Amino acid sequence: MGDDVVIFDEALTSSPELTLHIPPRKPGHYFCTRGGSLGVGFPGALGVKLAMPDKTVIGFSGDGGSMYTFQALWTAAHHDIGAKFVVCNNRSYQLLKLNVQQYWLERGFADHAFPASFDLGSPEIRFDELARSMGVPSARVEAPEEAGPRSQRLLRSPARI
Repeated sequence: MGDDVVIFDEALTSSPELTLHIPPRKPGHYFCTRGGSLGVGFPGALGVKLAMPDKTVIGFSGDGGSMYTFQALWTAAHHDIGAKFVVCNNRSYQLLKLNVQQYWLERGFADHAFPASFDLGSPEIRFDELARSMGVPSARVEAPEEAGPRSQRLLRSPARI
């Protein structure tokens, strides 16, 4: 990626892989959530894009985090804020699960099943269709070999994908 790309990372459980493939190299070009809070990724990307209109800004969020503030995509389309968005979808509130498991471990509770509310896989959430319904062009990556071409398309496009 070029020097004009700025990342806002709220993908949390996908952040290690994200920073492995897109390592932060330049000060002021990588932002992330503080304290593990959910929902700041897409609004954060909008704020960074407004502050740095000449940069390519990509907001990464997990599916759970994006569920908190997905309406930010409508704001982007409505106000023509050219940030780009990526949902890392593991069909779960994975960070919340990890936090609860740590809580159980620290208190000596046995690990046990999570309530259905932690599952985001049924019914399937089509983030690409949600994005389109809010006026944001989108693409869905279903296989690893699609990631490279879709990423290149994301970077070349003036539109949000």
